[in-house]
Amino acid sequence: MDDNNQRPPYDQPPQYDQSQSNFQQPPPQYQQPPNYNQPPPDYYQQQPPPNYYQQQPPPPNYQQPPPNYYQPPPQAPPQYGPPVYNQPVGFLQAYKAYWKNYVNFNDKTSRAGYWWVFLMNMIINIVLMVIMMVSTASLLSYGLGDPINIYDGAAASALSMSWLGGFMAFYIIYSIWGFANLIPGIAIVVRRLHDTGKAWYWIFIAFIPIAGAIILIVFLATASKYGPDNQYAYLRQV
Repeated sequence: MDDNNQRPPYDQPPQYDQSQSNFQQPPPQYQQPPNYNQPPPDYYQQQPPPNYYQQQPPPPNYQQPPPNYYQPPPQAPPQYGPPVYNQPVGFLQAYKAYWKNYVNFNDKTSRAGYWWVFLMNMIINIVLMVIMMVSTASLLSYGLGDPINIYDGAAASALSMSWLGGFMAFYIIYSIWGFANLIPGIAIVVRRLHDTGKAWYWIFIAFIPIAGAIILIVFLATASKYGPDNQYAYLRQV
């Protein structure tokens, strides 16, 4: 039969097609065999992952005090200028400036300007006191029933009432004069202290018994100062 004719004989090995598979060829030789002992590449060193914790801002510290947003307004520095030298003043000029600067505690007054005012007020006080003394003496002589009084009772009573009225009138005038000079008198003393390089509060030294008044008089009689020691030398003279 045909199938038996195609079978190879049993005493010979089968012959396979060499084009399909060649088992006698050696395996391919690689130039460099793979080294399996090498560690795998470290990808973390080449490209480390981003650190998100360092990029985030730190949490706020609630223990710190809140910022002080209030700032005091800037204060202008004192405008010190060149010293203003005092000009000579006369008697009437000084007394007019005394009443014109009734409540002026900021400027300065020269030594002559202060003592001219002091002299004028002293004269006016002496005149008023003399008038009051004469009125008091006349009242005591004619109003208290003097034995040598030649007037009758009605005339003496009328005369005493007239002298009493005159005494009270002069007393009221003197009181008004004293109160009118209170504020300008303090102001001119402060200005005189400025002229000598002293602050206004030195006026309270007069409250020290005896010695305080003497020290204040010495300050008022001191000459004007224009050097750097006097911070009030640039003030206006009045």
